[in-house]
Amino acid sequence: MTEANQKSERRSTVNQSSDTTSDSPPHTPVTLAIYRELRLGMVVIMVMLAAAVVIDWRSAKHLQLALSEYYYTSAHSVFIAALLALSTLFFIYKGRTDTEDAFLTLAGVCTFTAALVPQVRPRVFGDNGLPPEYKVESVILPNVSAVIVALFLGWLLAMGQYRLTHTRQTRSPGGTLALYFLRLVVGLGLIVLVVPRFRPLFSKYAHGIAGTLMIFSFIATVLCAAYVAGREQESESSHRHRYRRIYRVIAVGMLATLIAVVTLHIARPDWDRGLWIIVLETLLILEFAAYWVVQSIELWDTPDPRERVSEAARRRLAEGQTKRGLIDELVQARKRPSGQRLLPLL
Repeated sequence: MTEANQKSERRSTVNQSSDTTSDSPPHTPVTLAIYRELRLGMVVIMVMLAAAVVIDWRSAKHLQLALSEYYYTSAHSVFIAALLALSTLFFIYKGRTDTEDAFLTLAGVCTFTAALVPQVRPRVFGDNGLPPEYKVESVILPNVSAVIVALFLGWLLAMGQYRLTHTRQTRSPGGTLALYFLRLVVGLGLIVLVVPRFRPLFSKYAHGIAGTLMIFSFIATVLCAAYVAGREQESESSHRHRYRRIYRVIAVGMLATLIAVVTLHIARPDWDRGLWIIVLETLLILEFAAYWVVQSIELWDTPDPRERVSEAARRRLAEGQTKRGLIDELVQARKRPSGQRLLPLL
């Protein structure tokens, strides 16, 4: 083959490669790919937990009376791993507003607690549960202490980075209030955990309180998503009202289910012998999983959901993220026209 023919063949190969490249699908931005994996990961983790429950049910021939009781069954490892993985994803995920971010962080703290501080040992059906000699109380303090150390270190690293880069994180009034509530919950929990005379109370009640606050945080995040989704640009989302309605239905359903669970626990403790509690708790998990599925569909091509919000709504969101004091922000919100007061607070 002559040199001229070789050059011609190389040019042809390059042109073919270029044509192939132009016909290939567009590259997915890393941020978008990560957010897709985060949302789908939450659903996959819930499916993993459900599979562990079903597998234990088949071997034990009977369902436990509450999801929390699977800490003591053959699903023990998956139960803890699933809750710890979910809590980590809650910390990482960034929502549409500062308020949603704060409630997701609260959900992360509560999920950590629910995973590492089980309820009082129940009757375990089947023969594959934790052995009776396994002392749960002896592992609570070391495990929770390890999580506290890790969270404190993460907070120090974040604060140090803000100082090194001479940046200051601003939050909306709603995000600030939710953050204060988070600090109150964590502070009270630390006091009860550290003071020896209160420690038995932590072991006895922390799981139930954490589970309730976790569901409350879920409901708050769904409501925030519903409100902001209704203010998206028509050009960006022709189905924005549909998504807003779906999120509202999920939030109301979760709230009604949570009220039913708490009411049954308090008013009819004798019903614990039936399967009402686990049915309602399973419904809560399915409702929250549905929220992440719907949000994955809505935001599949959007790395930052705030990009879908209209320009006017984005300005109102930015108005709340200033360095003014919380009281000043609340006063300013009252001065805004009706219908424009809530968005800056989120």
